[in-house]
Amino acid sequence: MNHLVRVLCLLAALALKGLALADEFTDRLNANYANVPDSRRAELILMPALGAMEEPPGVIVGRADRVLLLTTSSPAWAAASAWAEAEPQRAALAALAEVTAEENPRRRMDFALPYGIVGIDPSWVRMGIHAELGDPPTISAAHLGYLERMEWLATLAQIEVTRLESVGQLEQATELMFDLAILGRMMADRQLYAEVSWGFETMQTAMLRIRDIAYVDATNDGDLTGAYFKTVVSRIDLNGLFRLDRVRMPTGDQTGAQQLAQRVFSRSGQPDESVFATSMAELASTSRPLRLFAEAGRWQSVMSGHASSRETNDKINGLFNDWSLRWSADVFDPTFRTPTEYERLDRQSFALVAEVVPNLGRLFVMRRELETELVGTRVALAIRALSKEAGGMPSSLALARPRYIDDLGVDPYNPSRAANNRPELRFFVPERDTVGGRLHQMNVIPSGRTNFSVRLGSEQFVLYSLGGNEFDDRAEIVSDSGLELTGDYLIWPPVLSILRDYLEQTGDSE
Repeated sequence: MNHLVRVLCLLAALALKGLALADEFTDRLNANYANVPDSRRAELILMPALGAMEEPPGVIVGRADRVLLLTTSSPAWAAASAWAEAEPQRAALAALAEVTAEENPRRRMDFALPYGIVGIDPSWVRMGIHAELGDPPTISAAHLGYLERMEWLATLAQIEVTRLESVGQLEQATELMFDLAILGRMMADRQLYAEVSWGFETMQTAMLRIRDIAYVDATNDGDLTGAYFKTVVSRIDLNGLFRLDRVRMPTGDQTGAQQLAQRVFSRSGQPDESVFATSMAELASTSRPLRLFAEAGRWQSVMSGHASSRETNDKINGLFNDWSLRWSADVFDPTFRTPTEYERLDRQSFALVAEVVPNLGRLFVMRRELETELVGTRVALAIRALSKEAGGMPSSLALARPRYIDDLGVDPYNPSRAANNRPELRFFVPERDTVGGRLHQMNVIPSGRTNFSVRLGSEQFVLYSLGGNEFDDRAEIVSDSGLELTGDYLIWPPVLSILRDYLEQTGDSE
């Protein structure tokens, strides 16, 4: 009997040790938020408002650009505006304004929502708007319910901007987009790839929409003043809030992979036959429960050829070490000419790694695009400020500095920056600066849309980055993405704005 008791006690101790190790990984993530005081915790204000929001109507859910292209004459506008005007949505906008207030930048609020359910308001758990990790807590299986509500909030903000534009309240519209950019910046400080990528994308879209608002002002002789544009330029602070080299590479997915590897390998270092296949199958079929049986069979066959525990952990660490070196390097560093460890990953021998580690390489693309949006938006608004006050277009970007902008920035896609140069974005005024005084013909490649052409005259200026092909195409072919290897990355006029104009002219409004 005594022997049996000792055995049972040992087994219980081992079980508790396993749970402690599992919780240790989650605790490692949550340690980043443990010391954030309640006065700076944005989630305490945002989460109740997000939880109370009503689901957006189906007519505005779909392609990512659908809401951005809405106008008050769009067929979907009645449903969109009715949803946006409802009290729960107005409360969500008020919460957004509260958590992004800039009265004291040194006490900027943080979105410090812990992962899991420990210390979480039970009502958030009931509504499914927390960061659910399951039982036992499994980081790689995280269901970020709150992120969907964040997307509802971003959709709501874009609809509200369209309404404000329609009644001439362009300054209020700009302020709302700035609030959304600050929320995106908060999310860029989170621990998981899905959260950081949402933050980058939200900041990028907010900058685009700020330029779109300035475009509406320019084409409608609006009331935005040069002084106001100068204020916005200074608030897009590339040495402060929007200094991207202060955004740390997220390592939460690394912690999650390590946590999972600790659970599914036996003491011998080989996949544990009692848990490996079932655990990986459950993880792989989280969003597709009907595939559980098929996944179980797949992982059963994978198990025999899988790398050992030590090799798996070395590979996890190797992937993130490689990304970490690149994260702090310039994009023209020779390191980027070689494939990443992730691209060279043996997806058979390291199937666990391939399943749970996202490709953080996408963040490098998004960060470069975001840098272009930030630099470009500052310069575009400085030109708008100068032209408002001077009554005409400047002959060069240099005339905007230092009165309207302190630093013209550097084109993130210009290869000459690799030699410690500071190449600016390209700028010209059609007719005035084009050969023979011709209109400028521009072929536009918008993301997810049919290509179209536009002709620009001297009432507009053209501002662009060299874009993904890192070559000056003189803005004859342009796109709204750094991934496009044909043409330049157009900053002004914004692709969003001229696409909307084109759709309205052709009767193809959203």
